[in-house]
Amino acid sequence: MKAVIFDLDGVITDTAEYHFLAWKHIAEQINIPFDRDMNERLKGISREESLESILISGGAETRYTNAEKQELMHRKNHDYQTLISKLTPEDLLPGIGRLLCQLKNENIKIGLASSSRNAPKILRRLAIIDDFD
Repeated sequence: MKAVIFDLDGVITDTAEYHFLAWKHIAEQINIPFDRDMNERLKGISREESLESILISGGAETRYTNAEKQELMHRKNHDYQTLISKLTPEDLLPGIGRLLCQLKNENIKIGLASSSRNAPKILRRLAIIDDFD
């Protein structure tokens, strides 16, 4: 084996709760009900698609201009970034730190494949960014 490529959310750490809380905050601000079932439908899709899905579920798909949608997405990301800024190495999922150490000791390259634009910040907060090639 020459390399291992990791996903981020649900493999290295779990930030799903932070996404849920950030989207819930935005939905509450625009008076759209938002629960964990709705949040599950947002997993794996972009921020823009997520917002559109929330707006459609609340019957508000035509209520906002593109600029207003951009602002809502910006606010969601700001809320999310505030939440992930509290991550620590203690938030690594069990066994990940040990596995990364073993891979490094065996000179196996380590990569990350994630759709998260916040991945570098998360890896820094978890104190493992230097483990990745």
